[in-house]
Amino acid sequence: MSGTHNADEACPIIEEHKLGNTAKVWFSAEVVRAFKTYDERVPLVDALGDEINEIPSDYIPYILLNFQKMTFVCATLWNAEEEVYLMEIDVATRAIQVGEISTLDDEKYNFDEEIHEPVTVH
Repeated sequence: MSGTHNADEACPIIEEHKLGNTAKVWFSAEVVRAFKTYDERVPLVDALGDEINEIPSDYIPYILLNFQKMTFVCATLWNAEEEVYLMEIDVATRAIQVGEISTLDDEKYNFDEEIHEPVTVH
């Protein structure tokens, strides 16, 4: 047998959680290291559930979630066929500002797309 897997190391896992609907949640190894038990991960999933309930979409490719002084990068998808949320939760190891989006103070300003260049922000 090969020794490619170290059982003492945290690994990514998938768990089912209940939050109004069932969620299948993939946690990265870093999340598993920070929240070692199922019961410790439940509040994290609940916090993410609260965030996704505020967004009117079945697919949310990117959410930054601040929870217990940590920042998480999350994605969710509602699977109507199985009636389950599919979620991925990872720890954000660093953040880089790549640009700024400015807004005008005048709420009645008529935005003219021709004078503004599109900007891609990652």
